[in-house]
Amino acid sequence: MLRNDRVARTMLGVITLSSVGVGIHTLAMGQLLYSRTGSPAAFAFVLTLQGVAALCVLPVCGPLVDALDSKRVYALCGLGRAGTVALIVGVAALMPGTGAVPWIVAASALLAVFDNVERSALFKLTAHHVDPDHATRFNSMIGVAFQAGALSGMALLGLILTWGTAEQALTIDVLMSLCCALAVSRMRLTADEGNPPVSARRLGRAVAGTVGEWRRMLVRHRDDRTVFLMIVLCGGDFVFAQGLSTLVIPLTAEFHGGRGWYVAALEATFAAGMIGASFLTRYLVSQRLLPVWLLGQGAAAAMLALSGSGAVHFAAFFLAGFANLNSLTWLLTSLQQYAAEGDKAKMASLRLLAIGLGTAALMPVVGHFAAGSLGAGFWSVAATMALFALGGLVVARRHRPRKTAATGAGPVRGEARPPTAVAVG
Repeated sequence: MLRNDRVARTMLGVITLSSVGVGIHTLAMGQLLYSRTGSPAAFAFVLTLQGVAALCVLPVCGPLVDALDSKRVYALCGLGRAGTVALIVGVAALMPGTGAVPWIVAASALLAVFDNVERSALFKLTAHHVDPDHATRFNSMIGVAFQAGALSGMALLGLILTWGTAEQALTIDVLMSLCCALAVSRMRLTADEGNPPVSARRLGRAVAGTVGEWRRMLVRHRDDRTVFLMIVLCGGDFVFAQGLSTLVIPLTAEFHGGRGWYVAALEATFAAGMIGASFLTRYLVSQRLLPVWLLGQGAAAAMLALSGSGAVHFAAFFLAGFANLNSLTWLLTSLQQYAAEGDKAKMASLRLLAIGLGTAALMPVVGHFAAGSLGAGFWSVAATMALFALGGLVVARRHRPRKTAATGAGPVRGEARPPTAVAVG
């Protein structure tokens, strides 16, 4: 059972704690920059710059993380995140007005580097050290842990801002990052990742040989090109979630009087859908159902476009979370298992690149239509997910999973269903 897997338990706790910090950080940074500039444009620029930083670092960090111990990389990134957020807090405290804004923006770009390297390390760590029989259940619980942590962080931020400031709230993010780094550094791992001895020359070769490493990986997967379509589809789940997060505030303003608690309730319903799906992964997470879950997300967006009823809105958000978790769990688990032993972090980097590129390309489209009307915004999300569902149909029909990722065995025919997981009581 998952609760008997020590590494899985520890990492879920770490992800939850980290997400508390993320929930606080996202809203507190927006509040901090808005208070300094009087405009939301500064925070929008920060998000754009973080996306650019991620696209720059991800091609290099995959081969680099593959050459290093994933636990150490994860812990060091946690320390780096804590130090960077502490720098933001210090600059904000010492420099009044808009003078601190350029420094905060620059530090935020550095933060994106640590966050994306950390995610690559998490992908490699869990692929090597979480029991394969628990992989599907674990990957589904990642989404639940993130949602629970982020919602808790947002609620905690509300309490902090009642008596304190955004700068003080960011110190909680620092504390969460330090706790996560400590927890991971003390974790005992038994599986061998096959990492070569660390040396400056070897690290230099890993970075310098990035192009060759990517070429060799792409050659290894040329017999099943649907794996690259699966990587692209990873962007769909995140574009959908970000689209809902973008449109939930105007939805509440238009139909529910702009009540803040309504936004939180809808987001909590999305999380409830994910939690509900996490108990049924052994039945619902499979290759043949991938297009169903992608199309289900589009259907949820269509429901929001068609109705002004609160009951329909809550039902749509529940369906959205339920379908979102099932599709992203199958994609994440399948890519982890498909990647060869030396390609775990590179596969994670490709997945994160797809998410970044998808967000950069499609979110402006959603924003453009949403500027016309709220309904048009939701219809653009629905149409986007319908296109991803077509891609999911191709994967469901043509993808042939490997017998074992570790040995690079040839593909086998039949449906890809990640290992059966036992529900946690």
